Amino acid sequence: MEWLTNLFKKDLSTFVRFSLVGAVWTAINIGSDILLIDHWNLPGWLGALIGYVILYIGRYYSYLWLKVLEPQFWKYVYSTAIFTAVMWGMKIVATDFLEYPAMIASPVITLLAFVLKYFFYKSIRLIKE
Repeated sequence: MEWLTNLFKKDLSTFVRFSLVGAVWTAINIGSDILLIDHWNLPGWLGALIGYVILYIGRYYSYLWLKVLEPQFWKYVYSTAIFTAVMWGMKIVATDFLEYPAMIASPVITLLAFVLKYFFYKSIRLIKE
């Protein structure tokens, strides 16, 4: 039973660090969506794309700094690209077609993808053991 306790403590620590990085960069991503789409009036597809480029680079190096991910940049890129494509598509539909403000659409879509992404990263062994 001790091994289970140790595993939980280890996973909890990793998840907290993953969440910390995710929270900071999610706030930056949502802020960039609001700035670029709502205030600068860029189309949703372009504003979200610019935000994702900034997000990818900053988040990857933050994860490495906090020792959350294995240093496998291309594995990170292709696995994160899956979630980015889904999130980007959802943001385009929400902001451009359904005309929801980015202030509402971006946080909801981003939070859902964040939780699913943690479990996906674990399944492909991108999260440090």
